[in-house]
Amino acid sequence: MLRPEAWHFVFGARAFFGAHPTPDGDVVWFVNVPEPEITRERRAATSPEEWQGRLVDLLRADAGPGAELVAAGTLELAGDNTYDLPHVPHWTRDRLVLVGDAAHAPSPSSGQGASMALEDAVVLATSVRDQAPTPADLPKALRAYEQARRARVERIVKAGARSSSSKTLGPVGRRFQEAAMSVVFRYLVTDRSTAWMTGSRLIWDRDRVA
Repeated sequence: MLRPEAWHFVFGARAFFGAHPTPDGDVVWFVNVPEPEITRERRAATSPEEWQGRLVDLLRADAGPGAELVAAGTLELAGDNTYDLPHVPHWTRDRLVLVGDAAHAPSPSSGQGASMALEDAVVLATSVRDQAPTPADLPKALRAYEQARRARVERIVKAGARSSSSKTLGPVGRRFQEAAMSVVFRYLVTDRSTAWMTGSRLIWDRDRVA
């Protein structure tokens, strides 16, 4: 039984599994598999049933309900590759500006894609409000937004890439990871150590801040 309103992760011997129960009683799940990039040709030649069977085989020996959930589930996306977009040279050009994944797409493992897009929206709006009193000032305001955001989001993208790598170590690396996991999460991955990522606070109206 999966606990409601919580993600459940399994660092398996051959794959990384994640599942989340939804309010309507369904379960959303995914599987990360350590292997070379999947080609278009392989994708086209592999049926959903074949992908599903492979995932079940990869999870069968692991603890938890992963293999059972995959066997009973429906694939909405299979044989996909994930990529990081760590550095886009320019986010703005004249009156054009990029936000969210268009400027800095992180690995899903970062868990910060939507958060960064929302932060972008606030910083962009404040930049335009404070630095573009006239339409002619807009390009300057857009550049200010980029300068304010670039260092933070590129750091988060790099952190997401490291997190992805730790989830797909393979069977040998997994043995070392299991031995270190309790120490890492007790002393290294703490609320304090991740506050730079998850504890960011943006102020829209400074006059109302106590």
